[in-house]
Amino acid sequence: MTRISIGLAILLGLLAYGCGHSNHDAVGASNTTPEGGVPFSLRLAGVDAGDFVSARMRIESVQVSGGSAVLANAVLTPELDLAPAGQAHLLASFKVPAGIEEVDFAVAFAGGTVSTAKSKLDVDAQCHTLRLAGKVSRIAERRHAVIQLDLARSLVPSGAGLTLVPHFELVY
Repeated sequence: MTRISIGLAILLGLLAYGCGHSNHDAVGASNTTPEGGVPFSLRLAGVDAGDFVSARMRIESVQVSGGSAVLANAVLTPELDLAPAGQAHLLASFKVPAGIEEVDFAVAFAGGTVSTAKSKLDVDAQCHTLRLAGKVSRIAERRHAVIQLDLARSLVPSGAGLTLVPHFELVY
């Protein structure tokens, strides 16, 4: 073998070893809930599915923070179908310490697939993280906040598939 072949083999071996061996999930990937307080939940629901009979999305990460504290940092439902109406999937559970009036939510998507009656398409969603804030007093009314993602407006054609361009709102 030539030096180039050996170097290429070593490089490919290192790349193959490193693929999927990130410590991203190991560092702080737990639901860290402060003591006391009422448990709340963050949920995700699809609205206006349009022609989609299935909209399976993968969730990469979920973080809930209040003040300087991380209240939740784990994905409870890593894959979900947003097409069925009336279903809000649990993303995170958290407790809010006394004195915090607003919490921040960050939800990152890893991709997905959608199906219509005639086709199945991949969804590129890796560049989009939903970032929004919720009033604790409003969340406390029903003990949850729901991110409603408008599927018909959020999934736009691009290349051979679809791209997620999120249109959403937070409801209580």
